[in-house]
Amino acid sequence: MANPQTTKLSEEVLRELSSTEYACSSLKPLSGGSANFIFKATLTTPLPDGTKEVAIKHGEDYVASNAEFQIPTTRCRAEVECLKALGGLPSTQGAYAVRAPKFYYFNPDTNTQVQEYLPHALSLKEYALKHFSSRDPSRKPLCLELGRSLGLWLRSFHDWASLPEQARLREEMKSNEPMQKIKHMVNYSTLVDTVANFPSILADAKETLVQIKDATAVELQRPDLQITHGDFWTGNALLPDQSLEEGSQMPVFIVDWEMCQFSQPPLDLGQMIAELYELSLFKDIDEGKWLIEGFAAGYGYVDDAFAFRTALHVGTHLIAWGTRVQGWGSEAQVQQVVGVGKDIILRAWHQDRAWFESGDLACLFGSS
Repeated sequence: MANPQTTKLSEEVLRELSSTEYACSSLKPLSGGSANFIFKATLTTPLPDGTKEVAIKHGEDYVASNAEFQIPTTRCRAEVECLKALGGLPSTQGAYAVRAPKFYYFNPDTNTQVQEYLPHALSLKEYALKHFSSRDPSRKPLCLELGRSLGLWLRSFHDWASLPEQARLREEMKSNEPMQKIKHMVNYSTLVDTVANFPSILADAKETLVQIKDATAVELQRPDLQITHGDFWTGNALLPDQSLEEGSQMPVFIVDWEMCQFSQPPLDLGQMIAELYELSLFKDIDEGKWLIEGFAAGYGYVDDAFAFRTALHVGTHLIAWGTRVQGWGSEAQVQQVVGVGKDIILRAWHQDRAWFESGDLACLFGSS
């Protein structure tokens, strides 16, 4: 049964766009996001380049999946400014053309936005669950290359966003400070709160976890913060629902830019790596580790401080988010992941490089 609120908004969006070149003959709700209402739209008249389908995002001052959770609509303007600027960042070259979708239209009065749509796409998380369900070592080179392309693109984005030419974008992102605070809350405050759910595993580390929460809050005041995606995970990387193959370039879209903010670049890496690692920890999907290896290699050289900060966020994400996905794993698996996350956090906090070099995240330190 259709959500009445979604149906009502769909009708409003159709009326709003009816007098624009993005007038639609139909809207279909899309899954994948929780903050906004997202639709696939079929245009009444194709665009000059032949485009017939677009993605439409509509934002309210609350989370679409939970109307009780208030969230500022300034995030919508931030996403638009990011997408406008990102039109000047080239896609990666090679087997995977990684880039942001094109921006088409935005109404600041209604927070309705039109973006490029990638047909027949799955998120990387959905893709892995569907296409990597059976073991196949021959996929390793293809996964390494996909991971490398994602890492290469992320590094190019971080470097590009720091250039003098992006001064205007950086100024615009100051308006998205509320999302910076939300990001910290849902990760590091949640990390400490989760101790109560797993006291037998986390209680002895609570004091350290509180120290980490406080230290990472102070970190937000540092003058050297850079623009980051802010929500860089497997759910926000889209690719076509087809097998990975040699010799054909596959488009990969990096979507959902509303969390773009001033932060620490390692958080973008840590979130993606944690989600890829969960594929291995919960679903025994080897491709998760191969993607991590390629991702770290693609991102390239980082010093130990960067690597430890990345690892700290990997562990935090495993505990704060990996324990809360309904049906993702058994209770025993969840407890195992809590233990893995705890070990990663404590080893990163105490900068135990030797421990990492002998484990699954050795690739974080491979270039330093």
